[in-house]
Amino acid sequence: MSTSTLSHTSLNSAERLCHSILGVADATFSFQGQLQRRLREIDRKALNAQVLVKRHGKELAGYGVVAQSFREGAQQLQAAATHVQKAIQPLMLGFMQTLRDTSHIDKLNGLADEIRRQAPALDETLQNHRINLEQRAEQSLHAGTRLRQALARFEGVVAELEYVVVNGRIEAALKGDARAQLAQVSADMDNAVAQVRDLLRQYAEQIDKVLP
Repeated sequence: MSTSTLSHTSLNSAERLCHSILGVADATFSFQGQLQRRLREIDRKALNAQVLVKRHGKELAGYGVVAQSFREGAQQLQAAATHVQKAIQPLMLGFMQTLRDTSHIDKLNGLADEIRRQAPALDETLQNHRINLEQRAEQSLHAGTRLRQALARFEGVVAELEYVVVNGRIEAALKGDARAQLAQVSADMDNAVAQVRDLLRQYAEQIDKVLP
């Protein structure tokens, strides 16, 4: 949504703007909660892989490299999630300020002409809120760009871990007695990483609805 569109919406469709922003706020809250649960799950599965390797000793020495990569990948995901969290905060703050200015403009526009004539300073106040709204819109666009970049970097980390998971599944297929256990560990990790990938894409789509 461009700066001019955001400002125009504030004057003519404040309710729709509020609905869109609150929708992103709800999506953000859900995204953050689900993401942390998914990352804890991935970290736990990575630890399980390492424990399994230690339990079987030399028999699974080759898979030890994969298990270590799982662990490192889980840590990289957590770091990427921290960057996303930092990018989310200014965007949501900008949205809150936009709603505040939009509300003030809406109320001032709704005043009777008689009241406006008796208080000429109201026009200046209204103009200041409009200027603020334009500035908030520009800030939100920049914040949205930074968030998109953080999400893209996060997806890159996920893609790297997906590659590790594929190698893990191949390595598991080559093992003997522990093949079934390794295959399950690898499949569980594959599923957990895919869920994070899907979660990121769904959240990015929510952001794009407000800041295309």
